[in-house]
Amino acid sequence: MRRAAAALLATLAATPAHAACAEMADVARFAQALLERRLPAPFPAMTETEALCAQGRLVATLAQPWGDVSGHALAADALPTIAGALFHANLRAMSGATIEAAFAVRPAVAPGLLLRIGEDGRATAAAPYLALLDLAAVQGAGRPARIAGNLGLRLGVMGAEAAMDAAEAPMATLMADGGVMAAVLGLAASPAALLADFSRARAAAGQPLRPGDLVALLGPAAPVAPRPGESWRLDIRGLGVVAVQFR
Repeated sequence: MRRAAAALLATLAATPAHAACAEMADVARFAQALLERRLPAPFPAMTETEALCAQGRLVATLAQPWGDVSGHALAADALPTIAGALFHANLRAMSGATIEAAFAVRPAVAPGLLLRIGEDGRATAAAPYLALLDLAAVQGAGRPARIAGNLGLRLGVMGAEAAMDAAEAPMATLMADGGVMAAVLGLAASPAALLADFSRARAAAGQPLRPGDLVALLGPAAPVAPRPGESWRLDIRGLGVVAVQFR
């Protein structure tokens, strides 16, 4: 959504003038390396405010090759959560898709829950979601590196939407070729609580969530990278399944 992209640029413009920000030339080189599946030189050490500025510039740079910003993502495995932008590329593939195992420099799979916002600001529907990450984008020290690298988001696979009670963290299993990668979704709080906190933060920044917006809540990435020939599957009890085949 172009509106979401404009909001990101507005956030960047609102960054305090005294805060340093990664140079556009450095951001462009970082983005180009990711696009070419080369290991980028990491951003220098920075504060979270500086990292947010770098994220805004990186997202604006990648929005052309990866498609418009189409939603939000939260690294929700710890509190406070870390927000990033979902591109069209993160939402294009549906369950059952076949994707190249080497889709990134350092490919990784993270289980998630994709929420659709309703008129009252709450989730009206949800879908099981597999975030396909590039860990090369988040190399460095802690939270600032994850912020600046937009959580490492690269691709994604969506399951079918269905109604879900967001008041409790759902039970879930992530599997690769029948072996369990994670026995829980790994969210630090219930989806409803995570969404409420994010909604308040967006409203306080003058960028409230709107009906129809998508928010992906991501658990921790699986400890191993996908391999050619493997089939990965996320089963969220009471909601459904999302699966991807890697070639």
